[in-house]
Amino acid sequence: MKKLMSIARLIFINLAIFLILLFVVNFLVGVYLKNSNTKSRADLPNYQDNREYARKIFQDYNKVNHLYEPFVGWKTKPYNGETTNIDEKGIRKTIAASQKSDSAKIVRFFGGSTLWGEGADDHNTIPSLFQKLNSDFKVYNHGQLAYNSRQNLDALISLYEEGKKSDIVIFYDGVNDAAFLCPSDVEVPGHRLVPMFRGKLYTSYFSMIKEAIGKIFFDKLILLSKKINPAERDEMYNCLSSPEKAEAIADFMLTNWEIAHDIVTSRGGKFYAILQPAAYVGNPRVDHLDLGPVLGENFRQVYKLFYQKIKEKQYPWVYDLSASFNGNEHIFIDFCHVSPNGNQIIAKEINAVLE
Repeated sequence: MKKLMSIARLIFINLAIFLILLFVVNFLVGVYLKNSNTKSRADLPNYQDNREYARKIFQDYNKVNHLYEPFVGWKTKPYNGETTNIDEKGIRKTIAASQKSDSAKIVRFFGGSTLWGEGADDHNTIPSLFQKLNSDFKVYNHGQLAYNSRQNLDALISLYEEGKKSDIVIFYDGVNDAAFLCPSDVEVPGHRLVPMFRGKLYTSYFSMIKEAIGKIFFDKLILLSKKINPAERDEMYNCLSSPEKAEAIADFMLTNWEIAHDIVTSRGGKFYAILQPAAYVGNPRVDHLDLGPVLGENFRQVYKLFYQKIKEKQYPWVYDLSASFNGNEHIFIDFCHVSPNGNQIIAKEINAVLE
């Protein structure tokens, strides 16, 4: 009996040491991964004229939180910062040129984080810059982080159900449909957080314990494995290896645009759909960025189909602005988000579309 107790104690001590070492290694790998990505986007050449203010922009961005929202999945919580302000409805502030009359035309922008304005302050989002060009309009920024075209459609429907007026509706899409529907664990129709929602809803205690153990001992090691193993990275996306999925994504976005167009125009409004730029398409300057090649290959496959279907449909209300950033100017701050100079270009081009 004494010998069994001694063996059990030895096993327990060794197991405890192993778990402690595993926890420490996992923690240190997490620190390494965080430090390897700590180069702030504020340090990019895009912001060389005012890096301190750019840091404030990203500090505010990192403080923005989300809550559940019916149908669309999530929306931003209210927030008041030096560069970023979000009201109680989750709508980012659009800087108005002056107080608008009740008869002013209502213009509503829908899109993901690029439209919302990641990388810019309230004054330099696309809707705010468009508002400055059109002082007789009242402009709203309904952009939300990671929204794709279907979520924009659902958000639009919810607004009409609330009795909100819309004279002009603009969808700014493409990036989130291509990038966040291409992961292998996301189906069409879907959105970026489908795997997370499925993993957390109606889970058993066993699943919760398993997730907690994973976070404590394994999750950073798995991330490191994916970072250094090209084969694992390749398996993250399947639009290139599955042409039918890429086709489904392209049809998904065009159909969402068609439905939005029908809803808006049947209520007396005008609808415009904009295919947005991305660092993976066209000829923008990207030598200052570290872009993932695997995502790029899958992304281009979907955008190629976007171009094809837009050309086939010949809708007069669809505009391809994906080449708007071609040239030698530093505009992109990652594969899709841009500094204020990029938003200014898009605001002017959308203004020209409406004119």
